[in-house]
Amino acid sequence: MINSAHFNGKAFVAALSREEQKRMGQFMTPPEIATFMARRLIENVDEPIVRVLEPAAGAGVLAAAVVQELLVRDRLPSKIELLMFELDERLVAGLAQLAREMHSACAARGVELDWQVRQEDFLLSELAVTGVSATRLLIISNPPYFKLTKNDPRAVAHSYAVYGQPNIYGLFMAACARLVTAGGKWCFITPRSWMSGNYFSAVRRTMFSHLCMDALHSFESRKDHFAEDAILQEAIITWASAVAQPEPRSQVIVTRSVGIADMEKAPVHAMPIAKLIGSGGSRMVALPVAGGGGHFDDWSDSLDTYGIKISTGPVVPFRALEYVRQFPSPGTVPLLWMQHVSTQGVVWPIQKKREHILAEAGSAWMLVRNAPMVLMRRFSPNESARRISITAYAGTLPGELIGLENHLNYIYRAGGGMSAAEALGLAAFFGSAIVDKKIRSTAGSTQVNAVDLRQMKLPPLVQILAIGNLLHFGSSLAEMDLAVERVLAAELVERQVA
Repeated sequence: MINSAHFNGKAFVAALSREEQKRMGQFMTPPEIATFMARRLIENVDEPIVRVLEPAAGAGVLAAAVVQELLVRDRLPSKIELLMFELDERLVAGLAQLAREMHSACAARGVELDWQVRQEDFLLSELAVTGVSATRLLIISNPPYFKLTKNDPRAVAHSYAVYGQPNIYGLFMAACARLVTAGGKWCFITPRSWMSGNYFSAVRRTMFSHLCMDALHSFESRKDHFAEDAILQEAIITWASAVAQPEPRSQVIVTRSVGIADMEKAPVHAMPIAKLIGSGGSRMVALPVAGGGGHFDDWSDSLDTYGIKISTGPVVPFRALEYVRQFPSPGTVPLLWMQHVSTQGVVWPIQKKREHILAEAGSAWMLVRNAPMVLMRRFSPNESARRISITAYAGTLPGELIGLENHLNYIYRAGGGMSAAEALGLAAFFGSAIVDKKIRSTAGSTQVNAVDLRQMKLPPLVQILAIGNLLHFGSSLAEMDLAVERVLAAELVERQVA
């Protein structure tokens, strides 16, 4: 049944253009992952009637995996009630055929299968909108992934889970969490981006007001979990059950693999739920990364306590067409794009971008002082060794002002000048291996979230300055790592002596 669904799903996706697949957010679940998800979902389910919901069924591989896993158990249910939603009419006939195959397989084992396929947008369905569910419902899903506008009917219907620009997969997660009542279970495979950042804070609050997390499995590769599709985010499988107030000593089973090949052999760890899920209003989830991150529990400073800000580059080129220039002319100043920034420093000009901007009264609001600061790409290249591509900038380009394009973040001292040691120290620290491990524990996408850096606990500023004083503009990544390690090791020794 699983292979039949997978074959139909592959055939459907093969007929789509890459653009259409991206627009629909359709990425079919490999059979191995479907079985892996279903097996834990039905663990300890021992009811005569088992109710299963797949809210974005696609080709139905997840529903097939649940039914197949139920049928190989020694203690069989007497009845399975299966409900599948699928909006795309091209997939509905295949789902109906799959359901008939599942019906025959169930009958052969003496199990009744009552199934429905609804060609309907689950998020606008009565079930999702009212949040009124059957008891002991098992929900399994690989939802579509794409952004919505805030006035999209689906975002309006689930406004309780919207903060900023919503992604449809987060709405599926939140809407399904509301349907899990006592005895029910919930399992999703999604990008890891829901675990952190403000945009998913309302999703997390909704989830954790209805669910208790049971287990997590993370895929460290961005491509080995959906090898046949172009995925730019690390994926995570989350299993949860209907316990809104977990015991403080509750443990979450955490596993991780590179991809599918080593998935079943992944080592198992138990982690206290209080250490995994933040207690603040945003309820961020921090998946531990082996071998790093111990310092952060001992620090209490942040960029805010330093008096330092992080902002996004103000220049949005298509909105600033009258000011952006291909070539220099009287009155222009440098315009930096993320392609100008690497760990080794700022290289400008590169003759590949419109890298000049007119400095006059109309554009003054989108320009910043040309002074020492830290520049960071908002998106890291796939091949980058570190999640954060960041550098200290000495303020040496020509002119009193510069433009920073919107795909850059910049760290600066508001109302004053940042010293060279501050810029070098901050760039080295945020670009270090220890912070890379910390960022990878919460952020699974190529995007570096300024909110995460703003909220990150940092060592005392005197240690940032000590790191910076060991470096120079143009220091290598190895030199920066060594400086960070030396200063933090000295801090650890001082703490132990004290």
